[in-house]
Amino acid sequence: MIKTPNIKISSIYRFALVCVAIAISAAAYSQTASSTLVFPRHKSANIGIIVRDLATHKDIVCRNPDKLMTPASILKCVTAASVFLADKEANCFTTDVMLTGDITPDSILLGDIVVKAVGDPTVDSRYFPAHYGLTDSIAARIKEMGIKRVAGYIDIDSVGFIEQGPGQKWELEDLKWSYGAGLYPLNFKDNALPGDRAMKDPAAYFTKDLKERLADAGVTIDETDVNYGEIPVRRLYSHSSPAYSQIMREMMEKSNNLFAESMLRVLEPCGTVADALELETKLLYEAGLDCDNFVAFDGSGLTRSNLLTPKFMADLLETMISGNKSERYISLFPKAGEEGTVKNLLKDTPLAGKLLLKSGSMRGVLCYAGYKVDNDGNPTHAVVIMINGYTCKSLSLRNAIGDYLTRMFRQG
Repeated sequence: MIKTPNIKISSIYRFALVCVAIAISAAAYSQTASSTLVFPRHKSANIGIIVRDLATHKDIVCRNPDKLMTPASILKCVTAASVFLADKEANCFTTDVMLTGDITPDSILLGDIVVKAVGDPTVDSRYFPAHYGLTDSIAARIKEMGIKRVAGYIDIDSVGFIEQGPGQKWELEDLKWSYGAGLYPLNFKDNALPGDRAMKDPAAYFTKDLKERLADAGVTIDETDVNYGEIPVRRLYSHSSPAYSQIMREMMEKSNNLFAESMLRVLEPCGTVADALELETKLLYEAGLDCDNFVAFDGSGLTRSNLLTPKFMADLLETMISGNKSERYISLFPKAGEEGTVKNLLKDTPLAGKLLLKSGSMRGVLCYAGYKVDNDGNPTHAVVIMINGYTCKSLSLRNAIGDYLTRMFRQG
């Protein structure tokens, strides 16, 4: 029998343990390195990240998942989800134009032109040229009817739209710009003026434009009170918007606040913003989401008072791919490196077109939320990155996030 010295066995055993420890340490270091987001003065910022494997439902990265943070425009993901949960994504706005009063033998309308405004944000919007020209269509119909003079007024009927304008918690600095113009019963040309300024009274601009189109058609407006007892009413014209799903696609790609506020309000068309938010929360709760981690005051994300956690957003993204509307919801998200506000993120990298992300930004806030997809466009991961309180240049942070995502999915 050959005896092996104890000292030799002990040495081999210790050597093996050291090798295992080194391997484990190297693997841990590799994982930590790939999951670390570093940018100038990152230690002073609030950082929340979740990358969730949708096949296993496990978070492969989870940093500050339960920290309430300002989402900025990634709140639009929630607004869009609520419209889908309410089964309204195929609906559209219909703006009816009515005539009151009789038409005399000498071609005078003894009444008014009444526009039933329902909050359609796309009236003469530059984003939907196929639906352009409402005032031209009204004027053409008036001319076709042989009317040469309107004795009354152009009346804008708000049809129960009881709250309008910018959000109550929006900052004063934002209100002068078109992105802070707010939603009205009648919106016109994206509620924007030259110089990207906010249109304060879009109904007035619409009325002015309609008068000009009528004048071009040889029709004058007297603007006198017409009182002829029981006044007959007839429909002159009906204008339909694009489907809500098309509006939400533009909302997500261009981060359009006007469109977002309109999509929130379609949840409760004749209610207040608070009514719409209450129904939104109910829909999210019924879908299984923890709404204790969600506080919203608008549909666009323009106010800093909005708060949600990275986990809430990741849970929402996962929830929305579980039903038969998965493909349509995912199609709302712009492709990183190719489209919209994320056109320059991950551009000319292997991840271009493979990450579908909604961005959100305001001073000191930069967020992304969306999906990593495979070559067939199927979602493989939910991705949520929320940075609050950063002080470096936004370009430096965007570049750091791009590098981080590249490392995270380098084998994807």
